[in-house]
Amino acid sequence: MDDLWARWRAFYEERGIRASQICVDGIVDPTRFAAAPKRILFVLREVNDWPGGDLRPFLAAGPRYQTWHNVARWAAGLLDGWPPYDVVDRFDRMHDALRQIAAINLKKTTGGSVADLSVVNTFAAHDRELLVEQIERIGPQIIVACGTFDQLVWLLDLTFNPDAPWRGTAQDAARGITVVPCRHPVRCNGARVYKELMEKFAAGRGDRGSMDEGVRGS
Repeated sequence: MDDLWARWRAFYEERGIRASQICVDGIVDPTRFAAAPKRILFVLREVNDWPGGDLRPFLAAGPRYQTWHNVARWAAGLLDGWPPYDVVDRFDRMHDALRQIAAINLKKTTGGSVADLSVVNTFAAHDRELLVEQIERIGPQIIVACGTFDQLVWLLDLTFNPDAPWRGTAQDAARGITVVPCRHPVRCNGARVYKELMEKFAAGRGDRGSMDEGVRGS
């Protein structure tokens, strides 16, 4: 991915955006990601006050802060067939799960403690071609949209139930990806959202073989 980040930095510099503010993200551990039972990508909004950071080694070291503890629990559930919450609520399980996923932010430059969605939306539109290429190169089977479902709808041209978009999953037919709407993990009850995600998948809405059912939101 080094070539992609070089292009991203050049793209920003040409437009007067400080490339030094970019926080790199993507596949945490390529070997573990390739061997995982499901290729899962978590899409979030932006990092908090971390110019020039790299999310990949940060996550490889294990979960820190509420955001990544919740993401790690949800990842463990998706990867391990939804064991009880107390099973995934352990550092070793969370750490192992994080090493098997990819995680990106729509806005690559650092932000504050509370994301300004109008700014996130502007960056997502501005970076659209590069964001789509990054997702395609990661090659996920499942995307968990952590408060970013609205943006992914137009970024990936998703098919979904317009009357109840949060009830089921959405489909990126061109790329063969199931997109699961989810709450942002920073201020939510991890156990409750874990159950919500589990119920979606238990109903068959998260499986590649049951995409059509999920798109209907039944």
